[in-house]
Amino acid sequence: GPVGRMAERNALRNPRRTGATGAALMIGLALVACLSVVGSSMVASATDQLDKTVGTDFIVQSDSGQVITPQAVQAIKNTRGLERVTEYKTLDANLTTPDGKVSKDETINAADPTYAKDLRTKTVAGDLADAYRPDSMSVFEGFAKDHGIELGSTVSVAFKDGRTAKLTVRAITSDDVVIDKGAMYASIATAARYVPADRMPLDQLVFATAKEGQQDAAYTSLKSALHDYPQYTVRDQTDYKQALKDQIGQLLNLIYGLLALAIIVAVLGVVNTLALSVVERTREIGLMRAIGLSRRQLRRMIRLESVVIALFGALLGLGLGMGWGATAQQLLALEGLKVLDIPWPTIIGVFIGSAFVGLFAALVPAFRAGRMNVLNAIATE
Repeated sequence: GPVGRMAERNALRNPRRTGATGAALMIGLALVACLSVVGSSMVASATDQLDKTVGTDFIVQSDSGQVITPQAVQAIKNTRGLERVTEYKTLDANLTTPDGKVSKDETINAADPTYAKDLRTKTVAGDLADAYRPDSMSVFEGFAKDHGIELGSTVSVAFKDGRTAKLTVRAITSDDVVIDKGAMYASIATAARYVPADRMPLDQLVFATAKEGQQDAAYTSLKSALHDYPQYTVRDQTDYKQALKDQIGQLLNLIYGLLALAIIVAVLGVVNTLALSVVERTREIGLMRAIGLSRRQLRRMIRLESVVIALFGALLGLGLGMGWGATAQQLLALEGLKVLDIPWPTIIGVFIGSAFVGLFAALVPAFRAGRMNVLNAIATE
């Protein structure tokens, strides 16, 4: 109506001031939108990778980074309803490659042969299951290219807590993965031949797979079996996805808290702009009141003007932020995070929230304008 048209024209009266006021909100919301897109894409990409590659039902690990004791591993193996249990260790080693170069402080991921079923890692050459044969291993694609390694090449592996082994490369894994990217695999049995039992590291993770149709019962039994080991957490794939989402969410919430300060400053900028606009238009406001504009209509006009500025900044900010987020996701795609996921509920919620920010920012200026004395306002020079 007429009040809305006046609010629009008031916002356009001083474009530079309106633009500067909306820009502060735009920058804050652009960062919020960008981080929302990046965080949502990271979760979606990791979830997609879990669905495609993880072939086990349960993952047992310590959230504090503790290793899993042999007693806890045995309790897992004694759980009813499980088809297989896979142990997973990491060992430090120095590798001497066929080109004569020494690669220090590398990590060998030693696991049971069933790990090839638990994690379906893509290979560019060979079969990952062959890497768990005696005196065999796998290397990742980038490492193989850098050192001229092919299937059948021999790598000298000097375990830091044991002897030196000559291992044959049976598989080369793809770098186009998210989970265990850059890992080199060998079997626990192979590692045990060269590392004394008293120096063999404990398990970092344990994977368990239920018998067909017994997933729910096995999940309950597994939690019960580890009741005496509260430092370890049993997660199925749904739990693991939620834990991943929560970890990224905690980081984003911290950043959002800092960005909230920038948005508060932007709100104060809107308040300042409206207050200045009211002061500049004192006589005009008095004249409009004299010809019939009610206090309620006056306050509505100022509120709508504030909402126009806020939504103007929000629309530009969210559009710019989604563009930044999509660009950042394309860069992350080089690391295997290939799913672009735009959190539309968050974007729409922020846009609607911007309208309420505009209403909130207009409270004080609208209240002051509504209390103006009409005669004094008209007499103002």
